[in-house]
Amino acid sequence: MAAATQKDAIAMLETTLTCSPGPTIPNQDARWPAPSIHVAYLGPDDIGALRVRDSLDILVPTVQARLFATFRDDAGRERTAFVRAPLVSVVPPGLPHALVDEPGPRTLVLSIAAPLFTGLARAALEGAEPPVLEPHAAADPLLREIGNAVEDDLRRQRTPGAAYLESLAMVLAAHVARLHAAVAGRRPGIAGGLAPHKLRRVHEFIADHLAEPIRVEELARTVHLSPFHFARMFKQSTGRSPHLHILMQRVERAKHLLADSDAALVDVAAEAGFRTQGHFTGVFHHYTGWTPRMFRLNSRDSSRTDGPVAPPMHPRVRGPETMEWGQP
Repeated sequence: MAAATQKDAIAMLETTLTCSPGPTIPNQDARWPAPSIHVAYLGPDDIGALRVRDSLDILVPTVQARLFATFRDDAGRERTAFVRAPLVSVVPPGLPHALVDEPGPRTLVLSIAAPLFTGLARAALEGAEPPVLEPHAAADPLLREIGNAVEDDLRRQRTPGAAYLESLAMVLAAHVARLHAAVAGRRPGIAGGLAPHKLRRVHEFIADHLAEPIRVEELARTVHLSPFHFARMFKQSTGRSPHLHILMQRVERAKHLLADSDAALVDVAAEAGFRTQGHFTGVFHHYTGWTPRMFRLNSRDSSRTDGPVAPPMHPRVRGPETMEWGQP
């Protein structure tokens, strides 16, 4: 792209909203310093040290990346997620976190300034206040494919226009607000919800008994409530029903077992608490877009090859708690 054309593009971008600076890399050409969404690779200044950013950051590791993201949970304990392709990580604004990876073009970061994300998410939710997001590593084929497309543009040194960037920011904000809040989001401190220490007690019970059938009555007893009141207060605190929360915890445990062990699928299903291997396969595919076998193969392939892993089909979000997978 000619210098004059680049200047014209930057001038057009500056007419819209401004965004706080994003991660830096030695190669200043491999970035989009755009007002609506900032795109860059993690750089030396972004690795290792604890940092807090006023933006929604979507981390998309390339197949060469071995990214470790460390956060603190509600009890103050450090939690580290190993984020490698085909996974992505969503980091909410204002959250202290540390990232460990080798510097260079390994992990792509798509950043949307917090005020802009809030506005776009509120519009996507038809005026409702965007829920609080929880950091996590997730198999999200849509974010993965967007990241792959953006990385291809960076490699080819293609600079997009303002309209494209604004549309991309809208899609990302709406997708994260509607899907990731339902899968991994929480709404602490909402009036009428469970007290933090009671919510923590419930989470610990679920984690300790995930391989077993878990009934709402058992969870209610841990905090001395009736099943009806517990279910209502739990949803006020987390934004999802106890049943959905348990289901998603089973999916998360299964992802770790598939990526980090050679256990048979039937054993993974049992350890994650699914009734049968068929039930496990159906639920896992519904919420991740991958069959368990393909998720494991792609996780292993991404650690051995230099080529990109083909993502599965596009998701179509039906609502904050469900997804439908199919051809675009």
